[in-house]
Amino acid sequence: MTRKFVAPALIVLAVLVIGALVYTFSRTTPAAPTASTAPQNWVTFAARVDGIDPGPDPASVVIHVLLPAGNPGCSRSPHVEPIPGATETADAVNTNVVYESSNSAFGACPTQQLADVPFTAAAPIGNRALVLNTDAWHRTGATFARCDEFLGCTPPADHCADAWVDRAVFDLDVPVKHLHGVRDVLVCDGRWLVLDLNRHVGDCPVGNTSCVPPAGPVQRVVYAWDPRGWKQENGTKTGTCEEIRAALPEFPQALCEKLPPRR
Repeated sequence: MTRKFVAPALIVLAVLVIGALVYTFSRTTPAAPTASTAPQNWVTFAARVDGIDPGPDPASVVIHVLLPAGNPGCSRSPHVEPIPGATETADAVNTNVVYESSNSAFGACPTQQLADVPFTAAAPIGNRALVLNTDAWHRTGATFARCDEFLGCTPPADHCADAWVDRAVFDLDVPVKHLHGVRDVLVCDGRWLVLDLNRHVGDCPVGNTSCVPPAGPVQRVVYAWDPRGWKQENGTKTGTCEEIRAALPEFPQALCEKLPPRR
């Protein structure tokens, strides 16, 4: 029988050629991507209301909301979602404004985009408050404005009212639950306000009448009325009538004489 022999050199050459073809194919032909079968999980969130404008009829408005954006799945479908069991009243219209997102991870949506959401109440809105996601808005001429946290939708006409004073004290970085306890109104005539502030009173829990706050310095603060509310003037070291009038000559002498010595 005659046997056929293949030269070793030819075998080596064939192996190298086949190997090169396999390497080239693997580099130029990527594997087909596998489609994900997992459904996107869209979750409902409260939308951030940026403004409200009147709609085409007395019962409707256009709500402007800021939605997260910047990547797929950040937001979709902004809409009004009625509150279960909530009804319109003579004073307010209550509803929620929401959107859906499937990409709520921190930093996943670095930008924002505006969207308009139409809403129609059951009856003309008129002067009723429009409560969206627990935040109240009220009509101010041709548009709507957000109601103030302390002043509500209708600020008190009396500038010495607690709501105006609370707002001024809050601007001094006092916790809301201690707004009344830490301040003592000394004089107020609607144009000028002077109060003593003892921050150490806030060390006692609210409602604990047996707690004695530690002694500490009392700050005397002078305010002048501004169209937007009470504006803090330059502080005083001693809070005396003479020092206040030296810094604020327009401060009335009659009010100055009513100030007790600072504690």
